[in-house]
Amino acid sequence: MKRIITITLAALALLVSLPAARAWTYSDGDVLLVFRASGFNDVEFDLGNVNQFTNLASGTTVTVSGWSLNLVTNTFGADLTGVSVILSGTTGQYDPNAAAWLSSGDPTAVAYQLTPSQWQSRLWSTINSVGTRPVIYLVPTSGANGYKIDPDSSYKLASYDNIVTANGQNSSAIAQFGGNAAFTVEGVTPASLGFWQISPTSTVPKPPAIYLGTFQITAAGALTYTAGVPAPSATISRNAGVNTVSFTTAPGGNYWLTYTNDAKSPPATWPVVAGPITGDGNNNSLSHTTADAVGFYRVKRTP
Repeated sequence: MKRIITITLAALALLVSLPAARAWTYSDGDVLLVFRASGFNDVEFDLGNVNQFTNLASGTTVTVSGWSLNLVTNTFGADLTGVSVILSGTTGQYDPNAAAWLSSGDPTAVAYQLTPSQWQSRLWSTINSVGTRPVIYLVPTSGANGYKIDPDSSYKLASYDNIVTANGQNSSAIAQFGGNAAFTVEGVTPASLGFWQISPTSTVPKPPAIYLGTFQITAAGALTYTAGVPAPSATISRNAGVNTVSFTTAPGGNYWLTYTNDAKSPPATWPVVAGPITGDGNNNSLSHTTADAVGFYRVKRTP
C-alpha cells in the first residue's frame, strides 16, 4: 500500500509540474490577428505563415481560417460592429529579405518603407513581442489557437494593448500601433483593411511600401482576403480636345495613362501619355490632349 501511495504522489507531482498548453508556437513570418475594443479583453490569434496571403494570384479571394469566431463572439457579442481588427506580421530581425506586414483601416493611407533602425524599433520589436509574450509569460490558452488577454490583469504585459502602447504610456495612439505606424492600422468592424508589406531600406527618399491585398470583415465576423490591388473603374470626358480619364485608386503605387488610336495594338505596347500619380484610395484623373476622333485609353499601375 505504501508503494502505491508513493507512486500516486509522484504522478501527481509530475502533473503539477507540467507546463500549461500553449495556444500557439509563434515564429517570425506568422500573421497575427487581433480583435480589441475598449473595456474588453484582447482576443489574439496566430494565423500561420504570411505566405498564405503573399503567394496568391491577384484577384484571388479566400476565407481566412486559423481563428475561432466563437471565441471572438463570446468576448464581444454576436454583432462585432465597433470592434477593432488588426493584422500584423514580421520576418526575423536579421532576415536577408526583412519585411513587416501591417493592416490599414484608412483607405487614403499610403505606407512607406522605413530606415533599418526605424523598421527594427517600430515594427519588428513590437510585432515580435505580440507573438512571443503570451508564451513567455505563460498566458493560459483560450483554445482554438488563440488567447483572450485582459490588458489590466496579471498577464497584461502579454496583451496587444499593453505592448503597442508601451505599457499604457501611448494609449492615445493605439490606433496607430502605439504611434509606431504613420497610419491607422485598425479597421472598425464592418471593415475593409489594406495589407501592406513594409521593408527596411536606406534609400532616400523612402519609396512607397507594397500593397498586397485587402481584408474584409462583416459585422457577423466573416473574414476574407482578396489578393492584389483592386481594379480601378474609369470614366472619360472630353473638352476642347482634352480627354480626362477619372478612375478609382488604391493606396500606394503609381498610376499611368496609356493611349492608342489603333484597336489592334496590344495594350502592353500603348505609350504612356500622362502620369504618374500616387494612389491614395480616392478618385483621381489624368488628362491627354489629342485631335484623334477615335482612341483607346488604359490605366495601369506600378508596382
